[in-house]
Amino acid sequence: MPGTLSRPSPRTAVAAGTALLAATCLLTQSSAASALVGTGSGAAPAARVAAVSATVAPTAAGVRTAVRVPRLTATPVVGGFSSPVLVRSAPDGTSRLFVVEQGGTIRTVEGNRVTGTYLDLSGIVTSGGERGLLGLAFAPDFARSHLLWVTYTRSDGALVLARLGARSATSATADPRSRRTILVVPHPSFANHNGGNIGFGPDGYLYLGTGDGGSAGDPNRNAQNLRSLLGKMLRINVRCNGHVYCVPPSNPFATSRTARHEIWMYGLRNPWRWSFDVDGSLWIGDVGQDAYEEVDAVRRNAQRGANLGWSCREGLHLYDAAHCRAGARYVQPVFELCHQDHVAGCPASRASESLIGGSVYRGRAYPGAVGTYVVGDYTTGRIWPFRGGRLGAPSSLPAVVGFGAGHDRELYAVSLDGLLYRVGFTGV
Repeated sequence: MPGTLSRPSPRTAVAAGTALLAATCLLTQSSAASALVGTGSGAAPAARVAAVSATVAPTAAGVRTAVRVPRLTATPVVGGFSSPVLVRSAPDGTSRLFVVEQGGTIRTVEGNRVTGTYLDLSGIVTSGGERGLLGLAFAPDFARSHLLWVTYTRSDGALVLARLGARSATSATADPRSRRTILVVPHPSFANHNGGNIGFGPDGYLYLGTGDGGSAGDPNRNAQNLRSLLGKMLRINVRCNGHVYCVPPSNPFATSRTARHEIWMYGLRNPWRWSFDVDGSLWIGDVGQDAYEEVDAVRRNAQRGANLGWSCREGLHLYDAAHCRAGARYVQPVFELCHQDHVAGCPASRASESLIGGSVYRGRAYPGAVGTYVVGDYTTGRIWPFRGGRLGAPSSLPAVVGFGAGHDRELYAVSLDGLLYRVGFTGV
């Protein structure tokens, strides 16, 4: 992500060594309702208007009241990182933050001070462009098991999911010698659209988002291909009685003879950053192609086998009819942002080029902001609040590439130029 963004073809990889993300455009999902696309009906324009312009929300008593969308603030905490792409916390009984650097290292932060290098995998990680050390997830029982998982790209372009351990939950370092490969997602054709974000769901299973394999327009049609792990949200059990992983029997294709059993959802382009909310809903920031970016908010009971539409659709819009599945139903996003250079009338306040999915705020410092989703854009250096069906006014956070929550559920962000920020709210 550092430096300038290069787009040799629409919505393709960032120039090597300068950025991890392709250009993107923001959407959010107003409901778990599906829309038929590719069968002559398309996504109704009214659905998009409703998704982005709702101004009221029902109360418990059924009375509709105006929703106040707070403004966001970004306060620098500490700098000096080398191309940070992600910030995480661990259930380790401390207030440490873990900042993932693209080149293969993880640094620890306590207070406003970098305290050391937690893990160094730079010798096996191939980085540059959209490649590098991409994901980090601590076991829900990390205080007891001391296990963590990472994703990274290796020299042949494959996306690797690996498990590591630490001596104790509060150890200053993890043990690189404990690394064990869990899953390899081949990525043979192009260098971009790796995805790589990982996290544990409320069901205790590990989720992994993968990109569609790169280039522009999903030329290999991976996202709709159930035989491919690319362009998917995978769901696996990584604590499986001596096996490196197994497939939960509740996965939608767990007994299929043709589809990959690990697939939980599909139809994704490049889910660079996504997160679970406390109710189990999954908020996915999916990088768009030429015109629109999308955020999908899929309720827990609507996720199994959900098809998010790419590369038939880009956001709420038809992208390539030849890539549509006959009779398929596509989950709609909750809102979208637009590219000013491709969408006539796209307002500057909603202009996006490289979507960075964020998190729903569940901290205590800003009670009036609880339930607000925070999302950003790398290219424009903006962050937005989304609440009650309304997208609020943007604030500035240059080169933002990742969000995360601390042990206290307060929100943080990292920028590719080396800074860790604390995200706050005003007007609440």
